Amino acid sequence: MELVEAVLTPNPSGERVPDSLYAKASACYDAKALWTLVMAIAHIGFFAPAALIAKPIPGMPPGQNYTD
Repeated sequence: MELVEAVLTPNPSGERVPDSLYAKASACYDAKALWTLVMAIAHIGFFAPAALIAKPIPGMPPGQNYTD
């Protein structure tokens, strides 16, 4: 969760994931699992803003789940 929070929280200094945090995460996961986690965070980073803009309606099928 610390890695997700670091990635998704803007940082005025520009660096969101310091080497120490990356080392901490890589100590918990093998290379494949860490890359899977990175890709999951990337998808969250893409789809969360898209959903906030489009306001999909829960329970509606894809293509019919957006407001006018």
